[in-house]
Amino acid sequence: PRPPAPAPGLCHPPPEGRRWALMAQTFALRHAADQGIGDYTALAELAARAPGAALIGLSPPHALMPVERDRASPYQPSDRRFLEPALLDVAALAPMSEGVRAALAAAEPAFAALRAGALVDYPAVWAAKRPVLQAAFRASPDAGRQADAALADFAAFNALSEQFGPRAAWPTGFAHPADTGMAAFRAQAAEAIRFHIFLQQLCDRQLAGAAAAGPGLYRDLAIGAAPDGAEVWSQPGAFLAGFSIGAPPDPFAAGGQVWGLPVPAPDRAPAALSALLAANMRRARALRLDHAMGLERLFVVPQGAPASAGCYLRYDGPAMLTTVTQASRAARCAVVGEALGTVPDGFPERLAAAGVLAYRVLWFEREGDAFRPPAEWPAFAACCVSTHDLPPLAGWWEGADIAEAAALGLLDADAARRARAADRAAIAEACGVADGAFTPAIAAAVYRHVAAAPSALMLVQAEDLAGETIGVNLPGTDRERPNWRRRLPVGAEGLFATPQARAIVAAVAERSGDGE
Repeated sequence: PRPPAPAPGLCHPPPEGRRWALMAQTFALRHAADQGIGDYTALAELAARAPGAALIGLSPPHALMPVERDRASPYQPSDRRFLEPALLDVAALAPMSEGVRAALAAAEPAFAALRAGALVDYPAVWAAKRPVLQAAFRASPDAGRQADAALADFAAFNALSEQFGPRAAWPTGFAHPADTGMAAFRAQAAEAIRFHIFLQQLCDRQLAGAAAAGPGLYRDLAIGAAPDGAEVWSQPGAFLAGFSIGAPPDPFAAGGQVWGLPVPAPDRAPAALSALLAANMRRARALRLDHAMGLERLFVVPQGAPASAGCYLRYDGPAMLTTVTQASRAARCAVVGEALGTVPDGFPERLAAAGVLAYRVLWFEREGDAFRPPAEWPAFAACCVSTHDLPPLAGWWEGADIAEAAALGLLDADAARRARAADRAAIAEACGVADGAFTPAIAAAVYRHVAAAPSALMLVQAEDLAGETIGVNLPGTDRERPNWRRRLPVGAEGLFATPQARAIVAAVAERSGDGE
């Protein structure tokens, strides 16, 4: 049924009823013929199989760096307006010409080896997929000939990167899309530029297939892009030089944080946000805004300085929120605002007044040392047990994240274990379970506890269904561990068959009366 129209001036509403959504990292998914990375086909399979889910959430499918393929974080991409071609399922390309079939056959040994791995090897995946994609491009003579200015510039950036390497290595004349060398380059590299336009057309087509395969997609918009990526290069003047977005000191990071993300220019921010929202609401029924406080203010740090040297930069909050509500209504896409950490006074209320759902995480719902009962959580919200920056439930319960962080020298293990023991005892008591070894019954009890919140949407992590213990990302690390590379041990067909998955799905189904 067609969802109801939003009230005037508000964002489009979320799915009706107290429903649940399945959250997954697209790259982590598997299917029988994948090519060493989760892809849009795996996302479609997951959407088709999720029992009773109202939405399928995915990590940002933002376009990553075109030549530095080991830069895997979807939260520091090259360009948030476009999609990542490494997520294409090259076995599902059409038309399947003789050249494409031959390229697939030649690449299959590499795909088989990559498919067997527990981690995504981004450079190797792209090296194996690219010849197949080039064969598909050659088989489509009219491909890539239609593009708006933003897509044409994005494709030119990728072609420049492939010719000259990372942005820092480029010669003069290519500092922005209208620089002195660009006209000649666009003519000389026309075919390479068309290839990258073609890849975006394929991505959109396959993402559309995933969106149509199930209840609809819940996408995620990162707060920033890489300073040396296509998004910044293609919009001169849209970002402030010499500054990075970060966060002030808080209990999560005592020294504050510097994220290495460029700072949007306040005078250009509403227009830039409008374009970003339109791109990311495409093929989506809901969109999560990472670090939604950026609608009103960002903590900015001078380049090379510690977070303690930072300060707040204010934006036109009313104009930014109006941009969000207009985009939401135009795309018929609900909005969730992630506002964790240091939040401006009254900001949650202003989001709610605009029809933006709050984002509530069990571990952060506290009153002093105690956990706030879910019955006291807001109704107009998306609630969850954990997130991509925190350990899966089983790992949290067992302290796997503490052991990993301690081995990397990131924390005082004894103090962290004492605090975790107290938290675990409090959660166990609240959920009515014994504070013992982790079991599917404990997983169900914790999810049932959070599902008791009146929140409009309940988010379920795919890693919890699979029984994973190690998180997909550990904030504060980069190459010290394989962030954004861990794959789930089972495909969509097996994800809902684990004892933990059966227990969790049955627990959350109770909240919407599905009775599963």
